[in-house]
Amino acid sequence: MMSRATTQHGLTASGTVVDLNADPRIAGLESMLRDVSAVKDPAKMLKAFGPWVGQRFPREAFISVSKRDLPPGKYKLTRVITNTKNPMDTLRSDNARDPWKEWVSLPTYEGGLIGRIIAQESPQIITNVDFTQDPVLGEVLAGDATRVRAVSAIPSYDDGEALNWALSFHERTVWTDLDSFVAGLLDVNLMGTATRNLVFRKQAESLNTQLLEQFEQVAKIQRQLLPDQNPKLEGISLSTSYLTSNVAGGDYYDYVQGDDGRLGIVIADVSGHGPGAATVMAMLRTILSCYSDQSMSDDRLDEDAANIARYCNAKLVQSNLNGEFATAFFCIIDPSSGKLTWTRCGHNPPLLRRKDGTIEQIESAATLPLGITDDIEFEADSCTMHPGDTLILYTDGITEATANRPAHEFSMHQSQRDSRAEQFGTKRLISSLDTCSGNPECAIDHIHRALFAFTNRLDRDDDQTLVVIQREDRTP
Repeated sequence: MMSRATTQHGLTASGTVVDLNADPRIAGLESMLRDVSAVKDPAKMLKAFGPWVGQRFPREAFISVSKRDLPPGKYKLTRVITNTKNPMDTLRSDNARDPWKEWVSLPTYEGGLIGRIIAQESPQIITNVDFTQDPVLGEVLAGDATRVRAVSAIPSYDDGEALNWALSFHERTVWTDLDSFVAGLLDVNLMGTATRNLVFRKQAESLNTQLLEQFEQVAKIQRQLLPDQNPKLEGISLSTSYLTSNVAGGDYYDYVQGDDGRLGIVIADVSGHGPGAATVMAMLRTILSCYSDQSMSDDRLDEDAANIARYCNAKLVQSNLNGEFATAFFCIIDPSSGKLTWTRCGHNPPLLRRKDGTIEQIESAATLPLGITDDIEFEADSCTMHPGDTLILYTDGITEATANRPAHEFSMHQSQRDSRAEQFGTKRLISSLDTCSGNPECAIDHIHRALFAFTNRLDRDDDQTLVVIQREDRTP
């Protein structure tokens, strides 16, 4: 027979729920907190928070004052609520104006009781006041000036300075219980902090929008620097894919075609992201254009790919890139003979897929990336692309693509992030070509399919560029 667990002193496993509905303050506070959490506009914060403050700290009239960015002794009245039994009702109106949008047109005051209050920079309660005699409040309070006799002044601190004030006016002159004043002091400053946070948020969102627009403009210019169409050569099939990342990157590819029938190809990747990488990419394009103009004799390409790399490196080093560099792969292909000559400057080893499906990595003739030092010996190597062979050039945005990361990797705590996210890698890249025919479009399609299957992402952390060239096989 199963025995029941014994309890002591009325304790149970489920406990006893305290009925919070008996205290209306809790329901009011919960409602206010929900409303405040949904506020996105700083001008609406007072509308959401103000009624709660009014309940906790009743007043017959209310004036908010600011001396932000004004000369010493000067101040503006940003909100005046008078001639009402419940001043906070005005704050609930959808037509309540935004004083900060009208800041310039608001009158500037000095002196009077308000001037003396804000000069103290500390909470104050002043009683037995004849407000009709005050040069500012006598006019601003209008009819209320004859019935209110005290003012409680609560500063809202910003970076330790009392820049804004909440002035509450009361008929009572006896203050034996300061609990409500203490609550008002806390509430007003909590409201001020929440409002400032919203202001900062709107500023950050505005700056972020501006930055994104600039990045999009840079990315648009960057795309315009790439070839608008692929060259057409007898005996060569060529396809490209250029997928941009979330921000402007530094991937680049281009062609130089000579009248001798040979084709020069470059694929490059500038370190980093953003406008800096895009700028270096544009510099590299200009340098290559200048080299082509200087080196092509009778429209014939330079036969040595190392000369191209040597020239580009010298110009980038002279530009003093402050740590920026570019990896690159330069190659020249002769469609008639299939001779492929190349120089690899810190770039990912291209893949050479033979007609029978075997894949080789081009790792020879390798040097440091461009732009680091002029103390580099550039060499070239060569091989023959037979009919049916395919050359796959790519940037590291392909091999370094990562899978959809779990939520803990985005944690604000460094210790909870997994910095060893698995990458697509070269092995998966090679495997993606197992069932490919070798046709350039087929190769690009297979790589993209494998990438998506691995990452499960349509966005990219880095540009992903592919240039695929096949020497056509015309044998039956």
